[in-house]
Amino acid sequence: MSRVVSRKQHDERSFDIEFWREVGDAGRFAAAWQMIKEIQLLRGQSGELPAMQKSVTRILRRSQEKTPGPR
Repeated sequence: MSRVVSRKQHDERSFDIEFWREVGDAGRFAAAWQMIKEIQLLRGQSGELPAMQKSVTRILRRSQEKTPGPR
C-alpha cells in the first residue's frame, strides 16, 4: 500500500480519500493491524497479538450507595 508522489502532488489528498474509500472497512482494519504489528517488531516485541488491558471498575450512584443492589 504505497505510491510515489511528486512534491506538487504531496498536498493533494484526493488520491488518499479515493484510495481508502475503495479499500473499504476491511482494508483499513488490515492496514491498521499491520501497523500495530510493525510497531511491536520495532519495539523488540514478538509481533503477535497484543495483550488487552483487563480492568474492571464498579461505579455506584450516590443515591444507591446505602442500598446494596444485586451483584
